[in-house]
Amino acid sequence: MSAFGDDRDADPNGPERTRALLPRAQTWAAFDGTTIVATAATIDHGLIVPGGAVLPMAGLTAVMVRPTHRRRGLLRELMRRHQDDARARGFAIGGLWSSEASIYGRFGYGLATEGDVLEIPDARTLELAAPRELDELEWIDEPTARALLPAIYARSVALRPGALVRSDLWWRERRFLEAPFMRGGASLRRHVLARRGGTYVGYVQYRQRPGWSDGLPAGKLEIVELVAVDARAEATLWQLALHVDLFPHVSWWNAPVDDVLAWSVTNSRQIRRRRNDGLWLRVEDVAVALAARTFDGDGAVRFAVEDTTWELVVEGGHAVRCAPTTESAELVMSRATLGALYLGGVPASRLARANLIAGSPEALRRADRMFVSAVVPWCPELF
Repeated sequence: MSAFGDDRDADPNGPERTRALLPRAQTWAAFDGTTIVATAATIDHGLIVPGGAVLPMAGLTAVMVRPTHRRRGLLRELMRRHQDDARARGFAIGGLWSSEASIYGRFGYGLATEGDVLEIPDARTLELAAPRELDELEWIDEPTARALLPAIYARSVALRPGALVRSDLWWRERRFLEAPFMRGGASLRRHVLARRGGTYVGYVQYRQRPGWSDGLPAGKLEIVELVAVDARAEATLWQLALHVDLFPHVSWWNAPVDDVLAWSVTNSRQIRRRRNDGLWLRVEDVAVALAARTFDGDGAVRFAVEDTTWELVVEGGHAVRCAPTTESAELVMSRATLGALYLGGVPASRLARANLIAGSPEALRRADRMFVSAVVPWCPELF
């Protein structure tokens, strides 16, 4: 934890939690004598890909090198161990959240999802722009949240590329974790459900930081997660979050980039938005990864990654062929760029404008039609 600036007592049960989440065979460390000076680990995840299939993903985590041991090749060796293990265990794709955006491109990871940091300094000025039917709200305690939230989450992200499947262990050890380093001085999580008839259609989790300024309420409401199965439930939960008495400052550190709040209120200038990188992906097995997802457009394209040219043929939204070919490539890209393209969040033509793909305009248009996902990718999970 010291590598990320935390002390051991910030998470007293951290060692037990780590052992539960990370099998010993999937953790690596470099030693100087008896002192650990570098670490890395793999946590197995299920990644939702376009079309709703779940693709096993080797999640890289706990990467650190002590500042006294930088530039000795330790990170490169740990990355080799991680990637060799992932290949040996049959993972077609790997993913990570990057602490520094400049590190992992050289290891074949491309930025596949983004999120928005939302800040609303005074939510009292915001109202829904048009009247709409809303759902009922239900305040619940943590035991009830533990029982109900997993099913709501699973339903809401079933078709969201980039979302991760959450196991019971993950819910227990991460999503309901209330260690001091998670709270950062804020309150325990509050849990509110959106209910439509007898069906739960969404939830919001948030923390509170009381505050006053010149005798006026200036409390902060920090959204941990806002999950909804449709637009009506989403509007219901935002209506709640924006109107908690004494807490006019509302924030969310990782909203999906297609969140509709700014278009749903009368004064969108009160919403400050900053784009952040999210999940980075490395496509290890091109054929398996592309066969797992669906495509919104049919067609064919030949693309080169490293020293192999692949022919991708899509019919009826599915890859009916993805295999090496001896024909010349129409598009040329790095493995990291294929990772950025994979979930369909960024068009091939935009990556070409960034000088990350070389190819003809016609081939790029075909790739755009095939790869871009109608559902915007989002990863709500930091790991």
